[in-house]
Amino acid sequence: MAFSRIAAAAVFQVLLFACGVGLVFALQARFAAVAAVLGLTAFWIAAAAAWQGRLRPAPLTESAGRLASEGAQARLLASLLDQTPAPLVTCDARQVLQVRNRAARKLFGVDDVILDPPAALVKALRTGGASARVEVAVGAAPQRTYALSLSEVLAAEGPLQLAVLLDIEPEVRAAEAAALRELMQVLSHEIMNGLTPVASLAATAEELLAESDASSIMKAREALAVLSRRAEGLARFAESYRSLARLPPPTLAPTSITELIEEAARLFRSRWSHAQVSLVAQAPVPDAQLLLDRDQIMHALLNLLSNAAEAALAAPAPAGVELAGCREGRDVVLSVGDSGAGVALKDRERVFHPFFTTKPQGSGIGLSLSRQIARAHGGELELSPPQLHRGAVFRMRWTAHTNGN
Repeated sequence: MAFSRIAAAAVFQVLLFACGVGLVFALQARFAAVAAVLGLTAFWIAAAAAWQGRLRPAPLTESAGRLASEGAQARLLASLLDQTPAPLVTCDARQVLQVRNRAARKLFGVDDVILDPPAALVKALRTGGASARVEVAVGAAPQRTYALSLSEVLAAEGPLQLAVLLDIEPEVRAAEAAALRELMQVLSHEIMNGLTPVASLAATAEELLAESDASSIMKAREALAVLSRRAEGLARFAESYRSLARLPPPTLAPTSITELIEEAARLFRSRWSHAQVSLVAQAPVPDAQLLLDRDQIMHALLNLLSNAAEAALAAPAPAGVELAGCREGRDVVLSVGDSGAGVALKDRERVFHPFFTTKPQGSGIGLSLSRQIARAHGGELELSPPQLHRGAVFRMRWTAHTNGN
């Protein structure tokens, strides 16, 4: 029995030492995420060692040495965690939030209990669940964005929820800058494509009208008609951009996925049955209830179904569309597939870009808007990998803890 306790203690010490060495190197290399994981691992090992010691009391002759060793390990662990650059916060069963290291004390401006925690942080702790990752903005202005990683730990005072806040503000700003550059490129491209012929046609019409003969006036009218159509095209483009930019926040309410699929199927058949496009709809068993904005999700779903019908009609095979809902672990998935030719490999990276389209009369906002709607609900819209003898398959996915399921 004594040998097993000694062996276990040796294993714990080796693991703690390895975590400590890795944590030091991670801090020196400024790998905040790795340092946080190693710190948490060391915290768990120390807690496990302490718990084993409580369950299996050692003889009195061994107890003093073991307690001294555990005390030194605890002080080392506390020092390492205090130097971790990622703020650490715990939440107990009474929903009391406490800072646990120097970075957290600096971020929240307190030494122990956070008396007035940010509402976003409290909500994330209540709804996130173990091992969840959500984004919260905390701190005084200007606020920074943190990815919140949650886990359950056992401390002397009982079970605690441990939150590690990883600063992702640089990544967020880089993504926003990239998105802005991409948007400006799209806008400038579309506007220049529309304005160049408008300016040319206006100059041509002016020259023709100056000649004043019947033939020139007829040609001027034709030029003005083309100019009018181009102006209408620019107006439609501007309206499409507005629809992307002014998406309202979703109004969440419990929504049955089965009822959502049945309603989408009825609307689809009423529009596409005359074009000989078949639809196979399959609801999840059992039904799934999610907190969704029914109107917004229906809009996104009909966008996907319309794209699928058009792709199926463009292929030589009989046109068919599939709509299905299912559970994949804790996720709920809505998928829309078609019998078309699929998305070309060169277009797969751009298919969700605003205003990108492969259709002659397409606006290029349907998929971008649908993804924006899915993400506004805490989910994602993705294009499945290509499969042999099958068209495109788009999947809207939500994780249970982000939808209150």
